[in-house]
Amino acid sequence: MDITNGDIPHVGPGTPGGDWLRRYWLAVGAARELYDIPQAVRVLGEDLVLFRDLEGRPGLLGRACAHRGASLEYGDIEARGIRCVYHGWLYDVSGRCLEQPSESGAGTFCHKVRQVSYPVHEQGGLIFAYLGPDPENPPPFLKFSPLVDHGGQRLVEDIRHFDYNWFNFYENSADPCHVWILHGASGYGRQSWGDRFFSADDPPAFEPVDTPYGMKIVMTKPSGAPGTFFVDEMSLGLPSILQVGDTPYVHAQVDPQLGLNAGSDYEHLLFLTPNDDDHFMLFTVDYYTGPEPDIFGRLAEMRRREEPDEQLKSHDKRPLMPFRGNVRREDIVSQGTQDIVGRRAEHLGPSDRGVIMLRKMVREAIQAVADGKDPKALHLDANADGLVTLDSFVGVRPGP
Repeated sequence: MDITNGDIPHVGPGTPGGDWLRRYWLAVGAARELYDIPQAVRVLGEDLVLFRDLEGRPGLLGRACAHRGASLEYGDIEARGIRCVYHGWLYDVSGRCLEQPSESGAGTFCHKVRQVSYPVHEQGGLIFAYLGPDPENPPPFLKFSPLVDHGGQRLVEDIRHFDYNWFNFYENSADPCHVWILHGASGYGRQSWGDRFFSADDPPAFEPVDTPYGMKIVMTKPSGAPGTFFVDEMSLGLPSILQVGDTPYVHAQVDPQLGLNAGSDYEHLLFLTPNDDDHFMLFTVDYYTGPEPDIFGRLAEMRRREEPDEQLKSHDKRPLMPFRGNVRREDIVSQGTQDIVGRRAEHLGPSDRGVIMLRKMVREAIQAVADGKDPKALHLDANADGLVTLDSFVGVRPGP
C-alpha cells in the first residue's frame, strides 16, 4: 500500500489514517466537564460514551448497548459502572457485563457479553483514551510537561469544537508565513512580542526542523545585540499535538524582557482529536512557571478584548463575517473554508516547506503502521524530571 496525502485526513475505522491515529493516546474529555451523567463523544468515526462511575473510575464504552442498541448516553451511573435504561444491563468501565436482570442462568449469558470499551488514562485535567489494536497492552502514556505539576500554574481551557477536518488546523502550524499576513492586524501584530518580531515588511527567517517527537518551526530575526538573534519556536508533535511558547507575549502583553534571555516560561499545549472527517475537538492545557501571579486572568481579559474590529457592511451576508482582529476567528475563516488535503488544487512554493515536511512525515508514519511497525513518536524519552517536553523556546540566542 502506497500512502498519499489523500490518506491523511480520513480517520474512520479501517482507514490508513485512522489506523495510525489509533496507535496513540488521544484526548477524549476534560475531567472538570465530566459530571454525574454519561457524555456522548465521537472519536475517529466511532460513537462512544464517556463516564465516571460512582467509585471515581472513568470509562469509555461503545454508545450502543450490546443488548439491542439503546444509547448508553442515557444510562444510569452506579458504583460498579453504567446501566442501560432499556433492560437494565450493567457494564463496568472495562466493558464487562455484570448484570442482566431479565435473564436467568445465574450470569452464564452475562459472562459471554462484552461491551465495546477502550482503556483510559486521566492526567493533568484531561482524559485520554487508547483506541488501538491491543487494548490490553497499550503503549506507555507520555507525561507531557504541562500535564504534570512541577512548580507552576495550570489552566485547562474549555474544549473547543470545530466543523472541519482536523488536519487543516494541524498543518497550519507548519506554515509560519500566515502569522504575519493573516494575523498581522490582530494578536501577532499588536502585542508586545509581535511588535518586535512579526512584521509583513520584515518577517523573520524560518526553517522546519525534524525532531524525535515530530518537527518544529524555528523563526529567527537579528536582535539589537551583536551576534544574537530573537528566536520563536513552534512545535508539532505526532500525531496531533501543538506546542506554542509565545502566548503570553502575543495575547497577554507580558513584558518580553522578562523572558528574552531565559526563554519562554509558558507552555501552551494543544491536543487535537478528530471526531470524524469533518469535525474535531481541541483540548488546551497551559502551564506557566514565570513571575506573573495572575497570568491566566490577564490572558482571559485580553482574549475578551480581541473582538473583530472591522466594520460589517449591511450587505455583507457572508456567514463568517466579521473576523479580522481575532486570531481564533481568523484561523476558522482560513482553515474552515479549505477542502481536505488530497482534494485541493494546490500550488506549493518554497514558503510551504514546513507543510511539505509535515505531510511527508505523516505519510511515513501512516506507512509504518500499514507495514506493521511502530510510528514515529509513539515512544519518547523523558527528561531528568520524568517529563516529555516539546520545544517552545522564545527569547534570545547566540547567532550561528
